[in-house]
Amino acid sequence: MTIMNSLVFIAMFAIVAYVVAMVIKNKEIPESISSTVFNLDKKWKWVFSAVMWIVGFLLMPPLMEKVSDSTRFIAFFMVAGILFVGASPLVAKEKNTLHYVCAAVAGIASQLLVALNQPLLLLIWFLYIGYTLAAKDGSRNFFWVEVSCMLSVFVYCLT
Repeated sequence: MTIMNSLVFIAMFAIVAYVVAMVIKNKEIPESISSTVFNLDKKWKWVFSAVMWIVGFLLMPPLMEKVSDSTRFIAFFMVAGILFVGASPLVAKEKNTLHYVCAAVAGIASQLLVALNQPLLLLIWFLYIGYTLAAKDGSRNFFWVEVSCMLSVFVYCLT
């Protein structure tokens, strides 16, 4: 296992551990990963920020090593979006425009990055499509969009 793969696995572990802890705490799958921070006591909100920063900062080196020269700026925008999403709860009591814009930048940039560097990984979205078709009420769709985005980037970094 390379150092770069280790960084990706640590980032994956951090986000999965956080999400599992929030699912256990709230006894349900969240509407989105970032919605969990607004259910935390004020003294624990930093944990969400720390996890997002761990993910962002640990993904940057493997991404910079793996992506093509012409798509490095997209990787930068993706990581910047993740870092700003992590920072937004520290400056706002509820979701705000900055949070939504940064989340959109991170999500769109992540999928553009995958599409331009390893387009077959976009097939991961079939998992989301399958879930959406199977779900009767369509709830928690945004959570699964976030999971699909992150999963495709993690797999891209590891392949």
